[in-house]
Amino acid sequence: MGGMPNMGGMGGMPNMGGMPGMGGFGGGGGGQQHQKNRGGGGQQRQQQGRGGQHQRHPQQEQQPQESPTVYTKDDPSGVVPLGKSRFPDTRAKHAWLMLFYDRDSFEHDATTKSYVSQAKQISEGVLKKAKNVKNGMIFKVGAVDCSGGSAADQFCQKKLGEDVELPAFATVLNGSVNVITDKAALRTAKKLHDHTTDALLKIEGLIVNVNSVQHIQSRLLASSPAPGHPSIAILLFTDKYETSPLYASLAYRHRHDGFAAFGESRGGNLQLGKRFGVKKYPMLVAFVGSAEKVVQYDGGSLDLESLSEWLEGLSKKHFKDGRKKKKKVRS
Repeated sequence: MGGMPNMGGMGGMPNMGGMPGMGGFGGGGGGQQHQKNRGGGGQQRQQQGRGGQHQRHPQQEQQPQESPTVYTKDDPSGVVPLGKSRFPDTRAKHAWLMLFYDRDSFEHDATTKSYVSQAKQISEGVLKKAKNVKNGMIFKVGAVDCSGGSAADQFCQKKLGEDVELPAFATVLNGSVNVITDKAALRTAKKLHDHTTDALLKIEGLIVNVNSVQHIQSRLLASSPAPGHPSIAILLFTDKYETSPLYASLAYRHRHDGFAAFGESRGGNLQLGKRFGVKKYPMLVAFVGSAEKVVQYDGGSLDLESLSEWLEGLSKKHFKDGRKKKKKVRS
């Protein structure tokens, strides 16, 4: 088997290219969850005063001042405005970096302005790396406005905890909201990006390390999450020693699609490379039922959309319910 063409993105992705003033993207560090007191100032609505200069427009004076829109529905930065109805759940396809903020504080609160800017900067960088394909982003950036009344405030408190101060960043993985309180991670957009990718890479069991032919059976194909179907496992052969965020994102996106496991053979493993005829790294394959039946990805592109289409094709071909319309899941 030969290697895939143009696969620089897998097996140790190259740096994403810096966002303005940020430098290139690298690996991230984790932060510990911590709670702070929720500030009261961000929860209060500002209303337009009734000063003499406005007496010519009495109807306008009686109306509450409308806070400016922070993120639009199809925001060019790629940041997705979210609320209770669309918030990522346990089956969401993408990993998320989420900003919880109070729109009424945006104009006068420096921290809110800074966090809003960082969210846009991170999203723009990830979107650029995905060649402006929003569904091809390694992770998505969302924003929840907690100032829309008591229901919105209660939703934010439920997700963050009653004592967390706004604005706040959190990762959302497998439906779990983890507030980011590491001051170093919150300092710049680059560090926040790295923290999010690091959290994705550290999901337990997302990527299985495979060092021998025996591991293919014992670690990848031992069980199938789709009873009655053949066990199908995905394995990436790479000469790198660290997992690519792109591959982790691919595994996360398809973790509920019936595949037995996603594995990785790192560091140019000679035994496995010789056994499966790896001539060029990286190389991505699927094992269907056993190590003897191998299907190699031979697409010309390593973007997430192309790789996902290949996995969806495998699912439709080998899983009985693969051709049925899937239940709609939140992204």
